[in-house]
Amino acid sequence: MPNFGASERGIKELFYEGVTFYYDGEEYAVIECGKPTCRKGEPKTDIYILAEANGQEREFKISFKQTNADFIENKTNAERAELILGENWEDIIIDATMGISDAFYAKPLIYKKSHKRTGAGSITLGWKYELLNKSGGDLSGVVNLSREQVIDVYAGTHLPADKRNASVNGRVIRNSGIANFMLVNEDVFDAQSVIDNIVSIEEYVDMHPTVYFACKALNYRTFEGKYDGNRPLSVFVDWNVVNGKLDGRLVFDAPLITKGDEVADKLLECLEILGIDTTDDIDDNTVTDSSIIIE
Repeated sequence: MPNFGASERGIKELFYEGVTFYYDGEEYAVIECGKPTCRKGEPKTDIYILAEANGQEREFKISFKQTNADFIENKTNAERAELILGENWEDIIIDATMGISDAFYAKPLIYKKSHKRTGAGSITLGWKYELLNKSGGDLSGVVNLSREQVIDVYAGTHLPADKRNASVNGRVIRNSGIANFMLVNEDVFDAQSVIDNIVSIEEYVDMHPTVYFACKALNYRTFEGKYDGNRPLSVFVDWNVVNGKLDGRLVFDAPLITKGDEVADKLLECLEILGIDTTDDIDDNTVTDSSIIIE
């Protein structure tokens, strides 16, 4: 299967100026096609098509997902969470994560050896918050959203202005970043086969009404001295030194406010105090709770 970028470019290239296709019984001719872009992040529309039929122009703003895709929002921050979930977004996330708190507490926080997908030498900083179209493991559940909210998740109706009014082929087009169609099929070979496979965002939501959340770990890799960026955390680990030992307390009540840098800085301070360089220096005698160690 081609990667997403190659598939997306291949689809866009099918809609060159003048190519025709049929939609709702009308023959359309393509006027313009491009990929909407913005200064930071991405709009919801992946492929923008302006076409004309009988003197009337119509926009086909397609959000493209490969058939194996499960991410809806994989870089959720506080701003985006409020836009999607509303003014009570913090309570919604807290209720969701507290609802599976036992699963969080069952997770090891220090990995002296590899475990499942986590490499040896890792110490958990916290967990990112992602929205998916299917369940995403043991730190996952259903997000309680209305139909209108689910539509916005896919369409991006309430995205910031620069993402709604994206740039297409070098000029800003109003609302070009708000998707109105979904394509979940990369096995297309011409413009007509693409159009035959699109469905409106509303239709797609009616077929897939449930949005799931998943919390994915952000780990500090002690052997490399790295972690994957200053990501907002839905639940974070408050690392401290207690009675001369490393102690990690899970915090659920500040979703997406505390980020990776803040937690990593505090962890590194604790490790320095205790003379710990990597997880090789950690054992039952250097932590307050040995159950958090995988060894």
